[in-house]
Amino acid sequence: MKWIQQISQQSIEWLSAQVKTNHGRIVLLGLVIGLLYFPLWMHDLVIRSISGSTGLVLISCAALLGLLPLWQKRQQLRQLAASEEDRIIGHLIIVGSVAMFPFFRADMWAQALIWLFIMEGITLSTWGATFFVKYPLTTLLIPMTVYTRPGVIAQGTWRFLMPPNFLENIMAATSAQILQWMGQPAVAQGRFITMSSGGAVEVAWRCNGFNMAVAMAVTGLLLGIFFQRTRLQIVRLMVVGVVVGLAFNVPRVMLMTMAHAYWGKWWFDFWHGSWGSQIFVGLLFTVYYYTAMAMVDRQKRSLKQV
Repeated sequence: MKWIQQISQQSIEWLSAQVKTNHGRIVLLGLVIGLLYFPLWMHDLVIRSISGSTGLVLISCAALLGLLPLWQKRQQLRQLAASEEDRIIGHLIIVGSVAMFPFFRADMWAQALIWLFIMEGITLSTWGATFFVKYPLTTLLIPMTVYTRPGVIAQGTWRFLMPPNFLENIMAATSAQILQWMGQPAVAQGRFITMSSGGAVEVAWRCNGFNMAVAMAVTGLLLGIFFQRTRLQIVRLMVVGVVVGLAFNVPRVMLMTMAHAYWGKWWFDFWHGSWGSQIFVGLLFTVYYYTAMAMVDRQKRSLKQV
């Protein structure tokens, strides 16, 4: 309880200091928008996590790794000061973002973008543009935490560059082929897998493995940063994550196809729903973790030999 009282007292003292200056009042105005956005951000993050999303874990790790350098170098951070030009630009960004916020209450992605602008404005007006140079890791990771669905941008890019149902068709064809090798009467027609004993299963966008691949790529990025790997080694961890994510989705599609054909609607809904998704995500993270750790250990041994 003592530490809670200390934090409360320090917070009150900080607020009292902020309201005495124009800069402090503008910063508080921006933080109010953050408080308004936070419940929506947290609610969406938790709901998606219950449905099997890895967002909560990845965003938490990104926030921790992004904020850690600020804590480790907090003494140097206190010595940074914004120039007059940086402070004016930062204030304009904050005030402009606050003014736009009421007009985008219906779109979460727009609110996330506005909150990101506000944080950048606060940073620029408080510590100056030098902050982004001195703390590149924070500059990279914190923007990844403002939106609970970072894969949306990747999805849009993928769909723009690739033919319709490209990955869905590959997943359906691969799963059907392996089922045939197992002696199952499975036939792939586009993104549909037909079983003679029980109708067809559609490999929709959420079941094509793309989200798994993106999550594993981000996991590889965070692991590489945490273990202080080189850029090439981080890229390798990310590529392996994508491969593991896509490969792991094939047995998931096969299992749901078998459930639909033989086990009934309850089992299909179970594996397709939140519990089944969480089981697959847990297994996926476990497999990738040990794979990544083996890669990191091998990289460490290679450096020692050199």
